[in-house]
Amino acid sequence: MKEKILYFTDEIHEEFSGISRKPFAVDGNYKYERGSIWNACSFILYNIIMKPIAFLYMKLRFHFKIINKKMLKQCRRSGYFLYANHTNVPADGFMPSLICFPKRVYVLVNSLNLSVWGTRNFMAMIGAIPIPTQYSGMRNFRRKLHNTILNGNVIMIYPEAHIWPYYTKIRPFPSVSFTYPVLEKKPVFTFTVTYQKGKWRTHIKVYVDGPFYPEDTLSMKESVESLRSKAYEAMNMRSKYSTYEKIKYVRKEN
Repeated sequence: MKEKILYFTDEIHEEFSGISRKPFAVDGNYKYERGSIWNACSFILYNIIMKPIAFLYMKLRFHFKIINKKMLKQCRRSGYFLYANHTNVPADGFMPSLICFPKRVYVLVNSLNLSVWGTRNFMAMIGAIPIPTQYSGMRNFRRKLHNTILNGNVIMIYPEAHIWPYYTKIRPFPSVSFTYPVLEKKPVFTFTVTYQKGKWRTHIKVYVDGPFYPEDTLSMKESVESLRSKAYEAMNMRSKYSTYEKIKYVRKEN
């Protein structure tokens, strides 16, 4: 098979998912919290429909394996934040619910993920929490995060933000998303997606690490940077377990 090569110039901002969407405004009018009927439909869709689909897809398509899942038991009675590398569509949407089972997982997403009107409610029901595009939406957004964690759920964050399919390294990512666990005083776990070549298909193994806790002895900024460093180091270490580069990424020189 001919090797596929993608050329890049910017590790932080370039996107290779191939998905194009129109901007969608998330402001003070966006409803993060819904009523009891909505919540009941969300429960059925997430647990009875989507979770079995996720399990079957990941097992059949990627021979999916989770390494070190037992680490999550340390926080089985409380909510926590989960971070990972962003390298696959739709696997990145399926893996968190399998890794964190039986906990409910909510995923922070760019508002573009909810821009398609026909799928907007569907995405929200299965746990997508859009990041506000306007300051007026921040209050409701922060309340949603607080209530989600308070109820013992998991908030999933892909700090790299942009999808690079089958990329086997960890791209540089900013520390801003680690502000949330510091504000909520909750632990952080990471899982790192690695790729191996199977006989008939690409295999995925994910490695779970943590928990990493915010440090009360540090300032807010220092604690955020410390959490980011711990998460990045753990993911960078685990990324070396990838043994197959399905797509080769080459830096384009000026």
